[in-house]
Amino acid sequence: MYTLGIETSCDETSCAITKNCKVVSNITISSLKEHKKYGGIVPEIATRAHLQNINIVFNLALKSADITKEKIDLISVTNSPGLIGSLVVGVNFAKALSLALKKPFIGVNHLHSHFFAPYLDYKRKIKFPFLSLVVSGGHTEIYLVKNFNDIKILGKTRDDACGEVFDKIAKAYHLGYPGGPVIDKLFNDAYKKEFSFKCGKIGLDLSFSGIKTALMYKKIQMEKNGRFDLKMKTKLVSSFQYAALETIVLTTLEAVKKFKIYRVACGGGVLANRYLRCRLLEIEKKTGISFLISPKKYTGDNAAMVAGLGFYLYNNLGIKHNLKMKPEAN
Repeated sequence: MYTLGIETSCDETSCAITKNCKVVSNITISSLKEHKKYGGIVPEIATRAHLQNINIVFNLALKSADITKEKIDLISVTNSPGLIGSLVVGVNFAKALSLALKKPFIGVNHLHSHFFAPYLDYKRKIKFPFLSLVVSGGHTEIYLVKNFNDIKILGKTRDDACGEVFDKIAKAYHLGYPGGPVIDKLFNDAYKKEFSFKCGKIGLDLSFSGIKTALMYKKIQMEKNGRFDLKMKTKLVSSFQYAALETIVLTTLEAVKKFKIYRVACGGGVLANRYLRCRLLEIEKKTGISFLISPKKYTGDNAAMVAGLGFYLYNNLGIKHNLKMKPEAN
């Protein structure tokens, strides 16, 4: 069964073709370069880019998969959460294709599709229940997944998302945008405890606004002392990354202990971070907790995971035409 996945929740315009749960093609065009000079995503620019790119990525996905559009059996599209203008482009494209091809479509939550990313290409067999950790530019959340239509949030950030703080600190420190990759590159393990930063936490809920403010004050202090050079920036962001990611790791372990579920599916753009991936695998070796980490190519927003989840929902749970859109920060 061929499923077309469509993802347009933020700045990536992506179409993918899966054959059951095997990825046949996955084409993504990002408008990130157009947002860089603003230091963040501009919704109107993102929407216009989707309008320009959606048909391009669709045709490239078909070409890469070596199939015609008539062979598509199911259309799966992100309908929430995300930028409302961006979502409308993808959903309307899916509706038009569904009507023209007379094929069924399904709307999926792209955060839930991050749970599914580790299962693409039949890398693992799905076993319920499991916990899921999603860490991205707009979300930092821990879930209990009893099935893909029975999902409960156990903990989340009460303010900024982890990836969002990476971006804001990198911008304030003149390191560039997006902040995640550049801070990951600068990270030096020798400096991870150079400064003692902490993140707020209440139960399984997190807060990153405090550590963001602490980094801003440190910048002002170091600038006054004439010490805000690249080495000092490296020390500061290394200590920040260590504190932020360790808080996420330890909170996830709290959830594992509390619910006695030892499988954790992990996804979202921040899961591309080298330290976080290595730390989770290190814990897996020591404890036996199974961390199902998305392959790096599927950590960011992409249509392959949307297609995979849509295929599962349609064939295993009989869910169809679920297209209620929820505009939220992505």
